Amino acid sequence: MEPLSRSNSGSTLSRSTTPTIQTKQRYQGYRSPKDFVTRVLSPRVAVISTQDADQACQTNNFPDFLSLIKPFGDRIEGRVTVQDSQGLPNPVENFTIRFAHLTSLGQPDVHLTSQIIAEKVKSIRSNPNILDDLPEISKKTDVNERYLAVNQDDITPWYAEYRRLFFTFTGVTEHETFDHPVACIIAISSSNPDPENTLLQLYNDLTPAPIFEKGFMDPNILKYCVLLHDNHKVTLEHSVAVLEKIKRTFGLNCHLLEINSIPLTVSSEEHDLFSAQGSPVKISNSIPDIWTPYINEDKVLKELLANSTSRKTTSFEHHSRQSSLTSLSSYSLPLSPTMSTLNSPTTSLDEEMMFSKENIVVDSQSTIGLSLVGDIGSPPVRYGQYLSEKDITGVHTFVGILVRQSIVPNMERNVRHWNEQVASSRRGITGRLFSASRRYFSTGIKSTTAVQQSTQSPYVSNTHTNNPAIQIYAHNTPEAQMRKLADYAFMLRDYKFAYSVYDSVKKDFSADKAWKYYAGAQEMIGICLLMLPNLGNRTDTDHYFEQSVNAYLNRSKETFYATKVTLLYYEMLKFKNSYKDAPAALVRMTGEDSELRSALFLEQAALAFLRCARPMVRKYAFHMVMAGHRYGKCNQREHAYRCYLAASKVFENHSWSLVEDHIHFSLGRQSFYLGDLDTALKYFLKLLRASRQPAAQQSVYLQHFLMIYKQYILNKDKGSNFELQELPIPTFDDYSVRVMLSNSQSNEYDENWDIMEKEFLEEGFSGLDIYGKPRKKPSPLGSDLHQTVCAVGEPFFVQFNVHNPMHIQININDLILECEHVPLEVSEENLRNLSEEIDNEESSQHDNIDNADVKSIKFEAFDLEILSEISLPGLETKAISLRVLPKKQGTIKVLGLQYNLNSLIRGVKKFSRRGKRLNDTNDQRTSVVYTTDRSLDLMVTSPMPLLEVAFHSFPEVLFSGEVTQVVLEINNKGQKGLTDLRVKISHPSFFCIGNSADSNYLTTETLKTKNSVFNSSIKDIPLPQKEFINSGSACLSLAPGKTTLIPIWIRGDRIGKHMFRFLFTYESEDNNMAMKYRSLRYFKTTQVLPSLKINAFTRPSTRGLNEFILGIEIENLQNNEFQLCQLSSISPSWIISAVNNGSSSGDIVSKSLIAPRQTIFIYYRINRNEKLSTNDNVDENNSESNDITPEVFTSNALEQLLMGEKNLRAEPSPIKLTITNVPFKDRTITSSANPLQGFSMNSRVQWRSSTLINQFPFISPNKHRNIFTLYNTNDVDLALYWNIPHSQSQRQGHHYIIGINLGVQQNPFQGSNKSLGHNRALFEATVRERTLLLNSLSKNKNFKDDSPLKLVIQCADIYKHDFEFQSFCIVPVTISIKNCSWNKRIGFTLEMISSDQNETNRSNALHKAITPMIFHWIGSTFKYATLSANEEQTFVVKACFIRSGVYDINRWRLTVNYNQSATDNSVNGGLGRRNESVGGMKGYVQMPNTPHLLTIINEKSSEKEPINEEKIVKYIDIL
Repeated sequence: MEPLSRSNSGSTLSRSTTPTIQTKQRYQGYRSPKDFVTRVLSPRVAVISTQDADQACQTNNFPDFLSLIKPFGDRIEGRVTVQDSQGLPNPVENFTIRFAHLTSLGQPDVHLTSQIIAEKVKSIRSNPNILDDLPEISKKTDVNERYLAVNQDDITPWYAEYRRLFFTFTGVTEHETFDHPVACIIAISSSNPDPENTLLQLYNDLTPAPIFEKGFMDPNILKYCVLLHDNHKVTLEHSVAVLEKIKRTFGLNCHLLEINSIPLTVSSEEHDLFSAQGSPVKISNSIPDIWTPYINEDKVLKELLANSTSRKTTSFEHHSRQSSLTSLSSYSLPLSPTMSTLNSPTTSLDEEMMFSKENIVVDSQSTIGLSLVGDIGSPPVRYGQYLSEKDITGVHTFVGILVRQSIVPNMERNVRHWNEQVASSRRGITGRLFSASRRYFSTGIKSTTAVQQSTQSPYVSNTHTNNPAIQIYAHNTPEAQMRKLADYAFMLRDYKFAYSVYDSVKKDFSADKAWKYYAGAQEMIGICLLMLPNLGNRTDTDHYFEQSVNAYLNRSKETFYATKVTLLYYEMLKFKNSYKDAPAALVRMTGEDSELRSALFLEQAALAFLRCARPMVRKYAFHMVMAGHRYGKCNQREHAYRCYLAASKVFENHSWSLVEDHIHFSLGRQSFYLGDLDTALKYFLKLLRASRQPAAQQSVYLQHFLMIYKQYILNKDKGSNFELQELPIPTFDDYSVRVMLSNSQSNEYDENWDIMEKEFLEEGFSGLDIYGKPRKKPSPLGSDLHQTVCAVGEPFFVQFNVHNPMHIQININDLILECEHVPLEVSEENLRNLSEEIDNEESSQHDNIDNADVKSIKFEAFDLEILSEISLPGLETKAISLRVLPKKQGTIKVLGLQYNLNSLIRGVKKFSRRGKRLNDTNDQRTSVVYTTDRSLDLMVTSPMPLLEVAFHSFPEVLFSGEVTQVVLEINNKGQKGLTDLRVKISHPSFFCIGNSADSNYLTTETLKTKNSVFNSSIKDIPLPQKEFINSGSACLSLAPGKTTLIPIWIRGDRIGKHMFRFLFTYESEDNNMAMKYRSLRYFKTTQVLPSLKINAFTRPSTRGLNEFILGIEIENLQNNEFQLCQLSSISPSWIISAVNNGSSSGDIVSKSLIAPRQTIFIYYRINRNEKLSTNDNVDENNSESNDITPEVFTSNALEQLLMGEKNLRAEPSPIKLTITNVPFKDRTITSSANPLQGFSMNSRVQWRSSTLINQFPFISPNKHRNIFTLYNTNDVDLALYWNIPHSQSQRQGHHYIIGINLGVQQNPFQGSNKSLGHNRALFEATVRERTLLLNSLSKNKNFKDDSPLKLVIQCADIYKHDFEFQSFCIVPVTISIKNCSWNKRIGFTLEMISSDQNETNRSNALHKAITPMIFHWIGSTFKYATLSANEEQTFVVKACFIRSGVYDINRWRLTVNYNQSATDNSVNGGLGRRNESVGGMKGYVQMPNTPHLLTIINEKSSEKEPINEEKIVKYIDIL
């Protein structure tokens, strides 16, 4: 029998695997998979010895002679040369033989051996020195060269031990002869008084040995005699003489083996405990101890097998688990607990509720009774203590001679004999016919005996009682001899010949239906093919093994041998590096008959997936899960935990919830069985989450977790170190947490609020406050925009959402906030001054709290509300609000929550929020950086005013342009007076704020406004006037507890659904320095529906240069009738008037009504207001801007900006706006009254700001105020007022048409590039920025310069003339030319073109289509002149007509020239094309694009006057 273990310790069945592996490698060397197969299929030699021979060995502490020579079977020195079937020599490396006692060749009790293997596998753990260097397998890249370089047996030493023990317990069988002895060694001592007779008696006893009585073993085997010589008992001559006698009697197969059996005499420095006085013999202390593993394991087997009947008892699972874990206590996994925690968990846990029934069954594998195993150990013994190097060399020589001179030659002779006598005769047609006839007609030659043979498996109890009789061939039958021939050839490494014999004999086995023999032949065919280098393909080889396994399992019901086939096949696949085929072969042998075998094979299949050419990590993890499941079913807890843990590394972070739940549940369950409560809690915590598990399964998870936690509490003082982290249930949404002040304000972070607050800080703190002092930017608000501020005694509420992600109900008990108070660093004087106010405030608040129905816990700095119980049904979300009352100044930080889950487990929740992502610097843009969130940090100050606002009658729906009045209620809920109330509005063009006394907008005032682009979104809110008794002065303030009403008008400025955000700021009248300003956020929503669609267009009038025609298209988009009330214009220089002032009132009223879904057109004239002088819009008090028009101011400011002046403080002069009202009714609406003026200015500012941002993107909006003007000289804004008649609420409103410019389009920047080009700067970056700004201004694509000159022709439309009286009709034509540029001096050339000249520049299609009537200009047709800025010239030319008709007299060509130095650039545009002349001159060529028609009528005079000489002379003069 093979050795059971490889342990150096004296105790049996050592629980440590690491020494076993090291010992095997030290003495045997690493065996490749091929060497392992050749060893387990190597020749077997039986050993029998006399009592005196065993006594001679026992002096060296060997139990018998077999123990002495057993390790040397694996250590045959040198090559062994064997002859193949062709007679050719074949040197064989690593030739081995297996020594076994003659009486232990049979198979031991299978039930007991299965328990031994199971307990041995359970006791082995991974080698930490190896696994620590290997990466955790979670992805393909983890399977690196370092992992593949490690031997797989070192990764799973329990499988290597299982494989070794499996072949150790393999006994002789009828269908193969590998375990049949090829020889028998008979050992006798030379001191025996009658060695010949004793040897003869042993020699004759071989024939009737019990092992040979079964009939399938050949007793005629080689017998080899060994004579043991002890030089200290008999002389060498005596032993040699006895050897000669034995040779003469029994033949030459004899050998004399010398051993030393007495203590050796050594010097004092070499003295040890095992030395004694005796004859002097040289000995070396370097002899290794190679016998200990073999001898110790033999002792275990002998005692266990001898007491097998007395140990066949059963026990419950908890007893077997305690026994198993007791023996494994010193070799636990890193996650395994100490023995103090192993026995306690199951005592108080209801296991019927804890886990399923399949895991509470009796552990059948633990009935071996390990208490006996622990008592077998003996003190350390030194084997071979008196043997010298000569003795060791002698044993090596003996084994070598035995193999080379006896066993191998004897096997070669048998191979030749059987090949000639049996195999050759069966080849060919004659042999096959003879074999078939003998099979069917023979009556006893084959000696077929039906033997009811046990088919017990080491892994399955004896349940195959109904197995039919198995065909057994006697050893002398041709089939048995053929099988033996093939086995001998295989053992002699002649694989090709063995393959041919196996292939031949398998057909006989198949024909005889001897399925066990057939399966064995198929098995060896596959092994031979794998041993040969190039014979057979992969598919055929796998087919042989598959047939072998199927025949073992299904035909002969031999699971044991099917397992043996799989083990050998797997080793050969590893030898061939064909790991891809290994999983299929291993999974093939998984079944319910042996859970341990299935678990081991599934684990090996998983590891094989990693060693494929392309690692299959997910298949590896899947098979590890199945292996862990099988390990758990066979009570291998630690191995099950290890497999699940390895699989969890692959499946984690893949959102495969069901797989993760199964793994976590299994890991938690195995950890609990192993007594590791900390780890069990950790994995059960992962199961309490949102998943697709049904409610019943989730309920089981929660119950198990609660039970384990109860057990954990009981063992908390016994070494448990589990620190409870945040519970996964319930879930708290961090970003739903918000702080609500007592005025229902939320500090929840919102980007829009953030932008509004930043803009307010940058723009809203300029100017003077209520005390006449300059406003200062508040430092707390400036440093942290999201920190909420509250005052002492003002409670605030923390709101958050709690969600139950599971399908079952959970309960939350004793929910309370976790807060921290940071004291305010103030001086002692300030602290004494504030103490009285705080005490008074606290006392009043405490009275309210005690009387309120709120359960609170009082602390020194604050009071916290506690909720006793909250029930959360499955998948439900609840909004929770907890109250906090500050009592001291400082900062209160809301850190998180504390609660109890189901009144048992204390849970904590830390709020984790992050602020806005930073994107200012390059490092912040390239990385992900967030600001620190301070939304849950509240600054607590001394008592302050507390603002509360509400809108009354706020409309939910408005028409576009509709105006309605709402009331803003302002209430001071705080303890101090409220003052300096302002608001920033997100949609300033929608609102206009009035005074508390305003109720309508009929009051008229003179309209004179600033001409700067101001921020219209920040507005002051008027408060009641409060007088101070001491000083007699007054200020605007709202006293504590008081309320005031402010009228606010809202207008639907843009169509759509809008959320209006109001950011109120105010301060205390006590001028609190700790908190200068407080803020309040408020929002309302309104939907604006379309009402009227208005389009306006203008064209020059033919009546003059300073007149335009305005056309307005109005479309009614609603089902209501609209009544137009008035059209108003707002402009510095232009006024409007009706086209026809003589229209009747009825006509006007009819045109002002717009029916539903109808469109009307109305026309007006726009004329320049000649009453205004140039200096009317000049501020006489502003010396810096005196005599400066808006265009000049903008041009100068841009030039200063380019010159490097950063602080542009000058603002444009106030401008006087002319408002012209054209009413449709008798009642006139005053547009300069409030709120119309406010709406008009808001709309103008919004339009102007957005236009400047688009036109000048490189100029910061903060500088618009000091560079650009709100109105230019030629700007016109229109306001169309309307109402809806017959409506219940008298709905009314107005629309604005903003930004009509009647001047010539011109770039506002008119600076010189040459004057700016030589400007220097210190830094190169500044130069680049200035150059970029200069290019953007001088080459602005938003401005296309038109020709600065405008020309108009004026004459009568109809002219009557009597051509019979006068042949020529001369008509005077007035031509007016104006320079519309505000800064350029323009030169021009006017050429009058006759109708017969070719025209190619007219762009108007109608103009080209008219066939011109020929007429001529008389007099000078060229005009040269120069016009200054805004200068106008008028002159008369004459046209001569010779017949009546319709003539186009608009025929001229205007060439415009101006000096290039006067402007930066000229861009093509308008009506002409650009001409560039030499010498820096630029200009335009203009030609008319519309006809001016003159009708000449031939009208005869009633009385013809006589033609006299005076009239002829006069006519000639005219010509």
